[in-house]
Amino acid sequence: DGTLPILTMAAAATAATVLTDAQIAAIKADLVELYKKTPCMPIMVRLAWHDAGTFNVKDGTGGTNASIRFSEMAHAANSGLNIAIGLLEPIKAKHPEISNADLYQLASVVGIEFAGGPVIPFRSGRKDATAEECVEDGRLPDATKAADHLRDVFYRMAMNDQEIV
Repeated sequence: DGTLPILTMAAAATAATVLTDAQIAAIKADLVELYKKTPCMPIMVRLAWHDAGTFNVKDGTGGTNASIRFSEMAHAANSGLNIAIGLLEPIKAKHPEISNADLYQLASVVGIEFAGGPVIPFRSGRKDATAEECVEDGRLPDATKAADHLRDVFYRMAMNDQEIV
């Protein structure tokens, strides 16, 4: 049917505001307008991945919780992502009902679809982290390190070798 499964991280399961279809449609429309004016879809996908990619299945920390907007932004892997957050701020101000965590993921979903990619189901309800919930640096892949490092990063998210690729 052209849809992809949703990769659910435990941090995303923490209850927050679940948006109506009409609310999601309005936010999607504003994201499409952003993409028409500023073709920033790739950085939005990167923002969503870097927020999600900190997840640790063992202790439930990290994940899709918008903690990237705090001290995690200073991590080298997140360089430049403040631009994406800045582009989303007017949409967040217009739609305060959406959590930052949901907005970052929705911006990625809409960006992929806008660029001609597949339709990706979206579920709202992610809770925003507090500054105290930020995770340590080093949870994202480092291109300068060997395969064992990649395994450590992705095994932490409960992925196997096949899923890494």
